[in-house]
Order: sequence, then C-alpha cells, then structure tokens
Amino acid sequence: MSNKPSWRKLMDLGAVKRTDAGLWARPSAIRILPGFNLRDTEAPGYRDDIESLKDHKRRGGKVPPLEVSLSADGQGVDVIDGHRRTTADQELIAEGLKIEWIRIEPFEGNDLERQARILTSQDNRKLLPLELAEGYRRLKAFGLNNEEIAKLVGKTRQHIEQMLLLSAAPHSVQMMVRAGETAASTAIEAVREHGDKAAAVLDSAKKTVAAAGGKKITTAAIRPWSPPPRAVLPMVSAVDAVVQAIPEHVRQALQDKPAGDQVIELPATAVYELLAQQAAIQALRDKAEKKASAAPADNAGDEHAD
Repeated sequence: MSNKPSWRKLMDLGAVKRTDAGLWARPSAIRILPGFNLRDTEAPGYRDDIESLKDHKRRGGKVPPLEVSLSADGQGVDVIDGHRRTTADQELIAEGLKIEWIRIEPFEGNDLERQARILTSQDNRKLLPLELAEGYRRLKAFGLNNEEIAKLVGKTRQHIEQMLLLSAAPHSVQMMVRAGETAASTAIEAVREHGDKAAAVLDSAKKTVAAAGGKKITTAAIRPWSPPPRAVLPMVSAVDAVVQAIPEHVRQALQDKPAGDQVIELPATAVYELLAQQAAIQALRDKAEKKASAAPADNAGDEHAD
C-alpha cells in the first residue's frame, strides 16, 4: 500500500470530510509549520489581530477557508494561508469554545509557489516591510532574479530591489525599522547610499532628531542638506561682490597660499552682505531640520497577507 499522502486517506482517518459546502478538517489535523509564515508574532498589533479574530468567531462570524496542503506524513494538513486564523482557532479551543470542523481549501503548487502565496494573499492585514523583505529573500534563494520575483508576486522590479536591500541591511538597521524608529523607505535609502555605514548614519540622525524634539528618523534627516535654489543666487551674488572687492594686486599676491598671519582689507558692505546671506541660509537649514524631525515617516513596502 502506498504511503503517499492523499485526501482520500485523510477522509478515511476521519481527519477531513467533504460536504456540499466544500472540504473541512478537524482542528487537530491542521498544522502550522515552524518558520514557514512570515509574520513577526512579536510585532506591534499582532496580538490585537488575534484577539479581534477570536472576538469575531465568538460572535459566529465567518472567515475564508484556510488554504492548506497535505502534510508529508499523511496525517494532517499544513497551513499555507491562514496562520492567524489557525492561531485564533487553537486559542479558542484551549479556552473552551467547541470547534469541531474548520473549512479548508487545497492549495495546489510546489514549494516555490507555496512561498509566493504568503506574499500574494489579499485577504487580511498587510505584511510589515521586514516580513516582506524576508519573503522576497526566500524567493531569491530559489534562484529567481528580481524580474522573475516581481512577475511572480505581481509587483515592480524596483519594489523587489528595495525590499531585498532591506533584507540585507545590518541587523541594527532592521531593528530600528522593527521598533518604529525609522520607516523602511528611510532605512533602504541609508543602505543604498552608505552600505555597511548605514547603521552609523541612522544612529547619528536619531540623536539629531531627538535633540530637536522629534521621535522618528525621516529620509530628510539622513540626506545632506542643501539650500533651495531661491537662496543660492543671493549667496552667489554676495560671494561675487566680495571677490570683486579684492584689489587686483592682492589677487595676484594670493596666487599662492598666503601665510597664516597675512591680512587683507575688504569693504565692510561686501562682508556685511556675505554674512547676511550666510545667516539667511543657516536659518533655512535650521527650519528644514526642525521640519524633518517633526515629519511623520512613511512605511514603504506594506503588502497584504495572512
């Protein structure tokens, strides 16, 4: 007799049954494979989601069927899509709620397609950026290039590239994203621009933001500041005025680097204008840094999945 898993064998075992409404499985036959799901069970909001599902089911609410595949030992089914729903059911049963059968739907696909299914589920809460990044990293391990991954999950190549950068980011950078200290988009830009030094750049920006009274590191906080075009022209004009005020014989004498104690005279009005423009630009910089510290950060990479 063949030991190959089959739905017929599960039905003979009483673990699965078929009705006019579809396939159903005993809760005891439904398994969660360790490490398969992308969800971070310690992430903020995860427990709230589970409790919300439990409340919904206590009230008799309906949920979609679990997508499952046959377990390798032929004794049950493995969850492909519906891990939070399964966790909610397990907790409800432990709390005394009677759940005899759970509706299931067979997932037909290979190991690559099973991994991709986690990323393409559209029924429930979006995956967090780090969860997405791990999902794409797994697909990359199958030997797929970015174009192939993008096609498989229905996203752009640029999106895949960004999330893979996050998956390869230093651990401390990923922990900043996980803790909500910075957005995924900011972390990705830091890694793209600074590589292994991204953690140091973000840590420095974190201190600057905190000193300004902010809480979250934004992309603006890690970018070198540059004055807006409207402020550049007056500064250039002020510099030109100072240069023009230098006598020709002094310019000739300054062809070589002067001694440290050498002194030249300039019109006070030219120096005044230069200092005024510098002060104006510094004011713009201070304003921009304050705004960057207070600005909310976005969450790049959100996707749906269970």
